[in-house]
Amino acid sequence: MGAKPIKRHFFTKDSVKHYSQIQRTGDILPKPARIIVSKDYWSDVGGWRGWETISIYDKKFEDWEYAYAVYDEILRRADPGSVKER
Repeated sequence: MGAKPIKRHFFTKDSVKHYSQIQRTGDILPKPARIIVSKDYWSDVGGWRGWETISIYDKKFEDWEYAYAVYDEILRRADPGSVKER
């Protein structure tokens, strides 16, 4: 079972829907932070068509303060007014 996200948001960047989350990860205390950003894209491969989600950023941070700063910067770079908490 995966870790429960501490913060989750969705936003658009260049009119493409993105999902972001920050969570605890690993099994060694203190647990490091993990930031994951995914985006939707249209797939038309092998006769199957539809929306798919792919992870475009997945990084672990030992310093939680720095991880929150990176997460806030990701949200700041989103299209204006598009950030919503999930």
